[in-house]
Parts: sequence; C-alpha cells; structure tokens
Amino acid sequence: MQQELSLPARRKQITGWLGIIAFAISYLGLYAINFWIPLAQTNYTTRIWDWSLTALTLVALSVVAAKRRNLETGTLLLGLVLAAISAYSYSLDVPSLWGSLREGLAVWVCLLGGVALFRDLKTQVVPAFQPPLANIGRSLLFGVAVALPLAAVNNLYFYLNAGEVRFTSVFYSAFEALSPAIHEEIVFRFFVLALILSLLKGIGTPFLRMFTAVFLAVVPHSLNHLPDLFLQNPLMGFAMLAATSLLFGLPMAWLQIRRNLETAIAFHWLIDFIRFLFGF
Repeated sequence: MQQELSLPARRKQITGWLGIIAFAISYLGLYAINFWIPLAQTNYTTRIWDWSLTALTLVALSVVAAKRRNLETGTLLLGLVLAAISAYSYSLDVPSLWGSLREGLAVWVCLLGGVALFRDLKTQVVPAFQPPLANIGRSLLFGVAVALPLAAVNNLYFYLNAGEVRFTSVFYSAFEALSPAIHEEIVFRFFVLALILSLLKGIGTPFLRMFTAVFLAVVPHSLNHLPDLFLQNPLMGFAMLAATSLLFGLPMAWLQIRRNLETAIAFHWLIDFIRFLFGF
C-alpha cells in the first residue's frame, strides 16, 4: 500500500521538476538564439525582452484557458486597468501602437494567470491589490519609502557612468516609470513566481520551492537587461548580473512574497521615476 501511495507522489515530483527544467532551458535557448541570429533594426537587449515577454504571455494564456474558473470579474477589471496604465506609459517612451497593445495584453493575461495559479495554492501566495483601499494605499507608500536608498544608489551609478544630470518633467517621468514598474513586476515576477510555485506544489521543502521560484523570477529578468553588455565586456556583464539581481530583483521579489504585488510595483516605480527625472 505504501508503494502505491508513493508512486503518484514520485510522478508528481518528476513532472514538477521537468517543468522547471523546461522553463530554464527554454529561456536559455532563447538567450543563446538571440546572439546567433543577426540583428536587423534592433539590439540584443530589446529582442530578448520582446521574445521573453511574448513567451510568458503565451504560457499565461494557456493557464488562463485552463483555470478560467479561478477568475472573478474584479480580477478581470483590475487586469484591464493595470494593462491600460502600462500600455499608455509605454506609449510615452515608444510611440508604437503595436508595442503598447502587446505590453497591455501581457500585463492583463499574466496578472490573470498569476492570480488563477495562486488560488490553487494554500501557502506561499502573493496577494494582488486586495481591498480595502486603505491597505493598498499603505502598501504603495511602504514600497516607495523602502525604495529611496536603492534609488539613490541607482542614480549614483548612472551619474558616474553617464555624467551630466538633465532634469525632466516630474509628471512625464512619473507616468513613464509606470510601464516598467507594472509590466516587469507582473509579467517577469508575479506570474513567474506563481508558475514555479505551482509546478513545485507539495514538492520538497518550502525553502527549496521558494528559492527556486525567486531565482527564476530574478535572474532571467536581470539577464534580459544585459546581452549587449555581455558582448562588450563579459566580466562587467556578470558583475552587473550579480548587482542587479541582489540589489533590485531580489528585494522586489521579497516584497511580493512578504507583502503583496502592489508594494513591489511601488518600489520599482520609484527607482525608475527618480532615474527618469534625473535624465538617465
């Protein structure tokens, strides 16, 4: 009897880890192909960003189709609001209708997919904009407050490398920073955390599950910023990978896990807002 009971558990464990391996290999494959295919009118960073965004959107679409019963009207509307804000913010920096629609769709679908997956988990769940509004407001303020020191470090780095400060419009910078804050935290962090934790549901220890999920929600996202740098200076590329993962990606993932999605969005927003405001 004990052997019969352990067989499904063993199969579940194998299936879960095979899913993790497939996720990692798929991303590494995209990253390698990005260097192999000649460039046309883009750069390696933009292209891997577009490819990984599209891939995660397609995975999220399949999740939403399979788990649509886990979704409520409020979640659908929340996703649409965040998608519209992110798409509009994107259009301020890149006036492309297709690019704005693609980002908006990615935000909407990945939020829905993440919520649908988290609703099947009893532990290690990341809340997303749960009422009352006062709690959401406190989370946003907390995210902004704890981001201040790292925003200063980030601006110091850009100042040392880029030089002259060129102040820009406060309102323009604030709206422009909404795109990276919303879409990166939802697509590359919130949905990835939900996907990996769902694949590893009931497998291994809670620490192992969370470590794996955080690693895959932090490192690939940091790598997306660095392919051009890796070609120019591989050592600097690895140094920046470690720095951005530990100083920015890890705190944002930690804020999602320990508090909620909106805290991480606010944290991310302030860092980019200050950078854009100073013209970096």
